[in-house]
Amino acid sequence: MADQIGRMGVRRWALWQLSNRARIGYVLAVDILAVTGVVFALSLIPVPSADLLPFVLLISCALVYPELSRPIERSRISRPFIDLNAVWMFAAILLLHPALSAVVIAVSYFAQWVRVRPDRLYRKAFFASATIVAGYAASAGYAVLSHGKFDDAPRDIVSFSLVVGAGLVFLIFKWALCYFCHATATPGDYALEASTIALGIVVGWALVDWPFVLLLIIGITLVMHRSVQFRDQARTDPKTGLLNSASWSNDAEAHLKRGEKAALLMLDLDNFKSINDRYGHLVGDKHLKGVAEVLRAEVRGTDILGRFGGEEFVILLPATSQQDAMAVAERIRRRVERFAVEDAVTVSVGVAAHPDHGTSLEEVMNAADLALLAAKAAGRNRTLLFAAP
Repeated sequence: MADQIGRMGVRRWALWQLSNRARIGYVLAVDILAVTGVVFALSLIPVPSADLLPFVLLISCALVYPELSRPIERSRISRPFIDLNAVWMFAAILLLHPALSAVVIAVSYFAQWVRVRPDRLYRKAFFASATIVAGYAASAGYAVLSHGKFDDAPRDIVSFSLVVGAGLVFLIFKWALCYFCHATATPGDYALEASTIALGIVVGWALVDWPFVLLLIIGITLVMHRSVQFRDQARTDPKTGLLNSASWSNDAEAHLKRGEKAALLMLDLDNFKSINDRYGHLVGDKHLKGVAEVLRAEVRGTDILGRFGGEEFVILLPATSQQDAMAVAERIRRRVERFAVEDAVTVSVGVAAHPDHGTSLEEVMNAADLALLAAKAAGRNRTLLFAAP
């Protein structure tokens, strides 16, 4: 916990390490927009006293639910823009003053960061801010069209349509703001978050008419969470929690078929067999898990990360130039070099680019593999970019 809080110093944020300055500016702009919205909402709209009870209940759900779902969420593939906690967030957007709904959203993301997945803080802050801004859009749209508050709306087809429309506005704005994070999402992921918004509507109505229904919805959400875990387990490598070879290949190939620029890193742990021989396979597995955590910490939400087999890992970096890919690979190599369980471990990295070094996944992987072999031959613990003979 102390280590996590230590990451909160602004000067120490990993955000400043991003090579793309436009991305840094975009992240900060969304953060500032969310905070500015809170300030304007507080100055223009009084906070109704009737909002306090649902605010306390939704804050409680935002704090308690991450604890209940913690064992499930930790084994799930991280997709921070697909959030099952949107159940409580969207209910807050419907029911509460915009500033109070922003607090519920921020608390939910912070609780997940502290208790479930202590990822880089600027990422959680960005996704929380994007969700808050999307909530402003949904709340404003509903208020303009309904000419009233959700609490007072009649329970008829017109009101139902307006609420569903607000949910669609929320999802569209959130996905648009998080566009650069959608590379690894599937239609099933979007359908899953849409279902959580539908449950959020039910939570909102329950808090107005019959609050005890909230207990049933918590149970339903946990069951949904569990089903997502089972789906992800079929796609992941059991030792590292990364995508397995088949799932990674499917996701990476689907991305390259779009024809967009991308880079591919192929990584191999140096002399890993000697670690297994000296300390045993259990220690070797700890090294694999530790390196997987290092890789997770160093890539973006857009990047497609997998274990390709044995001690080999692969990463597809969408919308990344050769120069930026080499910078990412070097950062990973240096970070792995500092990691150790019983012994230090190093990694060699081969880098290739699409479409410069191949137009298909097989061609780009072959180029990265040749670069990796060259890095091994040159002495290991180094990064090389593919050079055509």
